[in-house]
Amino acid sequence: MREQDNWRHRTEMHCNIAKLDCTASLLERLLVTYARRFPLRRGKIRVVNALWRYAAAGNGTQRLAKLRYGGFVMPCDLREMLQRQFYFFGTYFLEEDILSCWTKAARRARIVFDIGANAGIYSLAALAQKPDADVHAFEPTAEIAARLRETASLNRLDRLHTHELAVSRENGHAILHRWRGADNSNEGMNFITMDGDDAAERVQTVCLDGFCRNQSIEHIDLLKLDIQGQEAAALAGAKGLLNAGAISTIFMELNWTPAPAVYCPATDAIETLQRAGYHFSKPGLNLIWRPAGGWLRNLSDIVAQRLRPTNGMLP
Repeated sequence: MREQDNWRHRTEMHCNIAKLDCTASLLERLLVTYARRFPLRRGKIRVVNALWRYAAAGNGTQRLAKLRYGGFVMPCDLREMLQRQFYFFGTYFLEEDILSCWTKAARRARIVFDIGANAGIYSLAALAQKPDADVHAFEPTAEIAARLRETASLNRLDRLHTHELAVSRENGHAILHRWRGADNSNEGMNFITMDGDDAAERVQTVCLDGFCRNQSIEHIDLLKLDIQGQEAAALAGAKGLLNAGAISTIFMELNWTPAPAVYCPATDAIETLQRAGYHFSKPGLNLIWRPAGGWLRNLSDIVAQRLRPTNGMLP
């Protein structure tokens, strides 16, 4: 009965999408077809960004995107850069290669953590590959977390658990800084700091060791860390899990600082994982595991996997 209800619900969603497609302008439909099917990638983003306003003229900016993952749908606002990519491309176009690597890793995962989930494209991609996985998505920005909960509800994803929390080194509170990048176009770059004035926007923080203990989670099969330079702090709050070898595979953004004398969160995060027995690879369909080294400075994203036991304990 449950499967029949889900099938009926999915059919109704796709009918609604088809109705919306019929009201879209010819230019908008052509732009979606171009973005999703034209084989040459070069210049696609520029074309979509240049034409979407003309294509959407008269029909507002709110859309329901049909994603490439599991036939899932997502509410989108075309004015926002990330959401525009979800609508026209059906994926996060700028991270499509990383997402392909992620979905391959998700096939074997039972417990997935998406830390810095934003709209939840990584969470949805994981569930498309492994529908019976439990996915925990952490997103501290209230309206973004609410939109992710709406996406989960639209798709009846009761295994997608949205936590309106920031992951850090300890349980407590932090200051949420809203930042949209140097050109004010990227809605996915909010970050936290542990100090600020009393009038600042405060969010709740959680450490992974404590969260997993409270949730009776003994092992994380797949974890994504993309939290704008706070990756090292999140790993510091997971020392118990790392020492126990309880996190198998980690996808992580690297935030390098150019000056060697300045604290570098990427260096700190790499050293923590290295001490815990992890090797590293550039994201791709064929992962080549190597120990940490200067070669990592050429990367903005890595995959880490615990390939050897370690007798040491993280301090």
